[in-house]
Amino acid sequence: MATQLRRFVLSALDADHGSPVFETMFVVDRPEELRELLGASAADDPELEGVYVLDSAELAAVCTRFSVTFDPQSREVRLEPWHSLREVPYLIHTGYELPLLLEGRKQLAQMYYEYPPERHPEEDFFDRYVEQGVLHKEVELEPFAKPIRCKFGQIYEGVRTAFYTPKGEEWRIEAWKLISKASRKSGWNENFERLTGMLYGYEDWQNDWWIEQFRKRGLQ
Repeated sequence: MATQLRRFVLSALDADHGSPVFETMFVVDRPEELRELLGASAADDPELEGVYVLDSAELAAVCTRFSVTFDPQSREVRLEPWHSLREVPYLIHTGYELPLLLEGRKQLAQMYYEYPPERHPEEDFFDRYVEQGVLHKEVELEPFAKPIRCKFGQIYEGVRTAFYTPKGEEWRIEAWKLISKASRKSGWNENFERLTGMLYGYEDWQNDWWIEQFRKRGLQ
């Protein structure tokens, strides 16, 4: 049987904001063996596209089978497949929304998920800082014309977006909504892409790099 090399990442998560504190990447030559170690939780994920929270026994089994050295130091551990966004030459905000908001390096976050449930996975972490008055939060629901069933069997009724900004930056939510509305009329383009990056808080050189890739991919 031919081997199928795949890269996966183990992350140790911070207890206060749920983002990775440190990570390690490892290569799997037989993905079916990793899927077997994950057991029932991966039964409906033949391509191992999902994200998994590992208990200590599962982590030990993965580390032993694939010769990985990883000590989470009692932190929660997440396993996920490698994504091309990790090859971008700067920190993509995805996965680090909350700490970057708290540091002032991110000015707008959108947590976009189908519902039910009407909460996103990191909502408890964010709500702690909303309640403290550090962050502003708004929620928008967009029902589907009719419920849809995903490939794993879950039925969704629509899309729920939770918006977050630092206090004083609430205007960015309305600005994003105007961009979204305009793009539905004219189609998405690199100007909307750049404006979105600016609203999120990316630096100019980062937006320049991203737009160049946008052009190369022909997404104008």
